[in-house]
Amino acid sequence: MPPASPSSRHQGATLTPWFSPEATPHHRGVYQRAFPAGPYSCWDGRQWRYDAVSPDMAALQTAPSGVQAARWRGLSEPPPEHCLTCRGHGVVDHGDDDASREPLIDPCPDC
Repeated sequence: MPPASPSSRHQGATLTPWFSPEATPHHRGVYQRAFPAGPYSCWDGRQWRYDAVSPDMAALQTAPSGVQAARWRGLSEPPPEHCLTCRGHGVVDHGDDDASREPLIDPCPDC
């Protein structure tokens, strides 16, 4: 599979190798995913969120992806403009509301 280029915000960034679908990320956030998923999806700590065409759009998705098993990779180092609150995604995921099970996602207060 030819490597896809990172978003313009992360041009020149070094990407990790592709991880198997059985492995899950250690950190929440947006990752590049291989077909049949992706090209980008946000890992929320439990599952992959709906696939999107860009990292920024992936960060805004709240519904689960229909494809939970796909190879994935991410940035090998935080980008220079790395925000410590949202890790560069522009949003903060507070999990799901206990009563409604709706995702609690807010714009990052520090970006």
